[in-house]
Amino acid sequence: MKKLESKSIEQLLSIIPEHPATRIMHISDGGEELSDSFRDFVEKHDYEYLLNTPSEEFFPKAKERYAESKHCIIKKIKLQQRNYASMAKRYDYLFVTADIPEEMQEEFTKRVHPHIKNAGNIILFLPKNDLMILDRWRGYLEENFYVAINNIDMFENYEILIAKKMHGWGG
Repeated sequence: MKKLESKSIEQLLSIIPEHPATRIMHISDGGEELSDSFRDFVEKHDYEYLLNTPSEEFFPKAKERYAESKHCIIKKIKLQQRNYASMAKRYDYLFVTADIPEEMQEEFTKRVHPHIKNAGNIILFLPKNDLMILDRWRGYLEENFYVAINNIDMFENYEILIAKKMHGWGG
C-alpha cells in the first residue's frame, strides 16, 4: 500500500460516529499508517478492530505490532475462503485496502456482504484516476445489494469508494 496522508486518514475516520460497541473490519495486505490509526482510534473509543490480511509478510508484523492491544484482533485469511470473520459478528465498517484481484472482485462483494451490519458501510481504496476499475466496482456493489455508492477524493494515491448495505436487501 502506498503512503497515506495523516490529515486525510483523520478526515476518513471522522465519518465514524461515536456510538458504543462499534466494530471495524479491515482487509489489508500492508501499510501500517492506516492500521496504526485504526488501533489508536478503537482504543480511544473502546471499539473493536479486526484486521484481516492475506499477506504472508504483513501478518507476522501486524500480529507483533498490535499484540498489546485488547481492541485489535489480527487474522490471516485467504481471499478464496468462504468467510472472513465469525458469522456471529457483524461489522459497522469494512475497510478494504488489500489488492483484490479482478477475477475475485465480484465474488468478494458477495462474501463480505454477510459480515456487514444492515446500514453498515464498505469503504474501498481504489487506484486513483482509473475510471474502469471504479465503474467495475460500482457495478459489483450495485448488483450485490449495496446502495448510496459514492466516491471520495481525499488521498493522493487512492480513490475512496463507499457504499451502504441496506436492511432487508439481498441475502
